[in-house]
Amino acid sequence: MSKRPGPNKDNLEATRTAFLQIAKKEFCDHGYVDASTTRIVNESGMARGSLYYHFGDKHGLFRAIYAQLMHSAVDTISARMDEEETPIDALIAGANTFLELCLDDEFRKITLIQSQAAMSYSDRLEIAQQTLLKKLNEALPPLLEQGYFPGHTLATITVFIFGILGEIGRAMDFTENPHKTLPDYTRAFQATMQNMAPKNA
Repeated sequence: MSKRPGPNKDNLEATRTAFLQIAKKEFCDHGYVDASTTRIVNESGMARGSLYYHFGDKHGLFRAIYAQLMHSAVDTISARMDEEETPIDALIAGANTFLELCLDDEFRKITLIQSQAAMSYSDRLEIAQQTLLKKLNEALPPLLEQGYFPGHTLATITVFIFGILGEIGRAMDFTENPHKTLPDYTRAFQATMQNMAPKNA
């Protein structure tokens, strides 16, 4: 197979995008450990040097995909939350949207399953602080002001909700029919949030 030209001023972004799309499927299908940069390069039809130029190595490639998926998720979640009129409805809508995103194999397996093997906790946390944790830190203060989550700090509730949603998403990877169980998860999350409401809400 003939190799397409390496990165230049005209095709840098197209080259990077092509590698990301091919690598997402590779990591999803084979997992981080067994994923092959050789297969990715061969599928792309580009030179191996192009992959190294953009991402450095397999870890850099995975990290770029993880960051891309997380930023895209926050954009989708933010758009959905903006449709709601109250802070609690926005929070629940955002959580439901995240769980709906977890139905997608690539998103779920890469961000919640394979990332634990591919990236350190501090590396994942750095990206989460730019994306999902940042969104929670923006969404929760109005609820705390209204009396939700009495006796708890913003930091505590942020980590609590982030952890709940992540564990539900991971559990979906081991569920025979996640589409069928999703409504149960969303109802459970909504009930948990409502149980943390002020008594006069």
